[in-house]
Amino acid sequence: MNMNSKNLLVKGIGVAAILLGTRDDLCAINVTINARTVYQTMDGFGSSERVFDDPHVFENFNPTTKRAATVLTTAQQDAVLDRLYVDLKLTRVRPACPETALVNGVAVGIEPQNDNSDPNLIDWNRFNFAWKNLDAHIDYIQRARQRGVTTFFLSALNRETWLDLNATNAVAEYAEWLLALALRCDSQGVTLPYLSVANEPSYSRNTMGGHFMRDVIKILGPKLRAANLPTLFVIPDDVRSTDAAAKASIILSDPMARSYVGALATHLYDESITNIGKMKTLAQQYGLPLWMTEFSLTLAASTGLGNGAFDWADLIHELIWTYDVSAIDYQWGFFGQWESGSQYVKLNYDRGGTEAYKGYTLNKEYYVTGQFSRFIAQGSRRIQSVSTDTRVKVSAFVDWPNLTIVAVNNTSTTESASFDLVGMPALDAVNQIRTSATENWASLPAINVSGTKFNASLPAKSVTTFTGNLGLLKVGISLSANNVTLSWPVIAVGFKLQATDQLPSTYWSDVTVAPITIGDQKVATFEAGEQTRFFRLKK
Repeated sequence: MNMNSKNLLVKGIGVAAILLGTRDDLCAINVTINARTVYQTMDGFGSSERVFDDPHVFENFNPTTKRAATVLTTAQQDAVLDRLYVDLKLTRVRPACPETALVNGVAVGIEPQNDNSDPNLIDWNRFNFAWKNLDAHIDYIQRARQRGVTTFFLSALNRETWLDLNATNAVAEYAEWLLALALRCDSQGVTLPYLSVANEPSYSRNTMGGHFMRDVIKILGPKLRAANLPTLFVIPDDVRSTDAAAKASIILSDPMARSYVGALATHLYDESITNIGKMKTLAQQYGLPLWMTEFSLTLAASTGLGNGAFDWADLIHELIWTYDVSAIDYQWGFFGQWESGSQYVKLNYDRGGTEAYKGYTLNKEYYVTGQFSRFIAQGSRRIQSVSTDTRVKVSAFVDWPNLTIVAVNNTSTTESASFDLVGMPALDAVNQIRTSATENWASLPAINVSGTKFNASLPAKSVTTFTGNLGLLKVGISLSANNVTLSWPVIAVGFKLQATDQLPSTYWSDVTVAPITIGDQKVATFEAGEQTRFFRLKK
């Protein structure tokens, strides 16, 4: 190794943090952001989805087209998609699909009658994937992916009316039905990274127990792999955390079923949000990410929470900071004005008149969410944040070289706060973007950082996001006896250590030595040799 090449600098990626504040007495609140202590990896922000011409979106119906009476042109739909996935930077979609029913006594669904008596043999002629049965959702996912969406999974609202869970082959038949959905998606160019066995399995539409779900996964998991599908299960995607934890415990206690699980998920209805702590315990026990996959402010009262936009900001913080939630999905990305508060983008129309589309409104929840979603990238790591005032809720994230700090002040007074940035390179300044009762994503003057500290005023009912650039990622190098050791900050996540024999080089190979964590550093040790080698970190 040529020891003259030991001062290595590697371009990095970024860090993010989130803050919440109140009082206007000078720097009455102290907030410490400590990059040496790292928590969960963030999986993004998203929402559930119904297709634009679903009658339920507008609560109206055109008897000729059999679809919603309110019609959006493709250009109008694209404008809504751009607001959600380009501007708000949502990266997750959860289609409300499939939805089966009895209409005038006639079964309507993907498989309205059992295709055959053999659950190991799919008769594709007996399946109907048209429109909102599935194909329209596939089209939506494709359009969303063009705008940056990376995570999507089906969560069945209902099961076919003929499928009796007490029947002898019920588990195998339900597994076959889900397999048909996954295969159809794959054939249309949308390979599902995740799949939920059922939406809200403790609710009346698709009720099933944990043992049934476990057995479905044990049958379906191997079939997905046999079809070369990497799909993992999101479990149990239930209506409330207590029920979710009970079902998830049953599934995870089975080693075979557990091997096919990719994430734990719950909704937040009908009980205190503190019960999500039961899901956090399971996530930590089994080393799985925890997702909150549905919540609406229209039902906030059932959880004991307020129903305002800044109450939603408080909840986002609590989920991330207290319960180590990695992904947060609101109920609807867009929805008709008849159910205001359940969506980020409200679709306006002449309700009760012509039903004509009248454009959209971006709700305050949209802007509040953007204070998080626009800056906390998928793959970011949460780092430690401690406030001397519990009313100022602070969460911080790193995605090198970006540092993001978001402050939510859900009180009635302005707060002054002093922030101390520990365990990270010195910053010259931080940028600030704010949403308040009178502002939406307002860009404010940068704040200078003195040493490791900066001061900020946090207005009442506001969310302020601070961002900073940590600069080049420095790699340390040391020689001891016959070993060479490379080290870099543990918060620089997602990087691979690569090596080459010469510079410049068009070929860099991944280093096979696995780095270990020592304190706040990642460390890789090699035996010194005669050959010159150059190293870099690559994301």
